[in-house]
Amino acid sequence: MTNTSSATTGEPIEGETLVLTQEIGAPRDIVFDFFVDPEKMLRWMGTEANIEPRPGGMFWLNVNGTDKASGSYLEVDRPHRVVFTWGWEESEHVPPGSSTVTITLTGDHDSTMLELRHDGLPGGSGDAHRDGWTHFLGVLVTTVPTT
Repeated sequence: MTNTSSATTGEPIEGETLVLTQEIGAPRDIVFDFFVDPEKMLRWMGTEANIEPRPGGMFWLNVNGTDKASGSYLEVDRPHRVVFTWGWEESEHVPPGSSTVTITLTGDHDSTMLELRHDGLPGGSGDAHRDGWTHFLGVLVTTVPTT
């Protein structure tokens, strides 16, 4: 993990960066919906979601019945990219909106390469986020209908 600059604003983001990739056997349009449709999001991550997938729109997710992530959408570019801020309610270490998650989708008609980039994580929190995102991306692969 490294220090980085925000791809959306160009402003420096303090903290660590986590980057994960995952191949999914479905077109980008289908995969994209799992980040902007609350019903589809809940199939792979969370127990409750309140999202408004537009720049400035709310991002709120009850991940496991106890831990709640919140922030706002910064960019929604169908079917290529979704960017939202992220943090944990009632957390001083990673408070709501204090980090940024960028989902980039590339690929052809039958397969999508997903890159998840989580910027601005405070020192020491990257491993826990890596474990969480790795788990949920594995669930996503088995949830998205394949071609």
